[in-house]
Amino acid sequence: MQSNGTRIAALLAALAVIVVLFFAFRGGGDDGGSTTATPEVTTTATGANERLSEPAPAPADTIPVIEIAGGEPKGGVTTLEVDKGAEVRFAVRSNVVDEVHVHGYDIEQEIGPGKRTLFDFPADLDGVFEVELHHSGAQIAELTVNP
Repeated sequence: MQSNGTRIAALLAALAVIVVLFFAFRGGGDDGGSTTATPEVTTTATGANERLSEPAPAPADTIPVIEIAGGEPKGGVTTLEVDKGAEVRFAVRSNVVDEVHVHGYDIEQEIGPGKRTLFDFPADLDGVFEVELHHSGAQIAELTVNP
């Protein structure tokens, strides 16, 4: 016959194993507290005149790329929407030389054939802003920064 001390030790060991197994197999179920990130057509301009010819470090599907052909945006004006305080990130690829101007933020960058120009800046002003080709005046995007 076992002593009470031995029974208690065996019970505590079994309880410890149950607790460990519970946490090990419980998984990461959805508790409703998860956050979702809007494919942040979050555009951010780190520097007012930052130009990259290499792909951006973030996954391609999170950075919208506006294609310019003959001085006009392919597929029409792109809609970009972010919350104030987020980052605004988009890239422009063009077959013509021009400058892209983000109104309200007064950011301008040159674009041209064979280059992908990245715009990356904090959305610190709320409102609706036009993004246009400086020389031709063609609107290529509409940036909405929600308060």
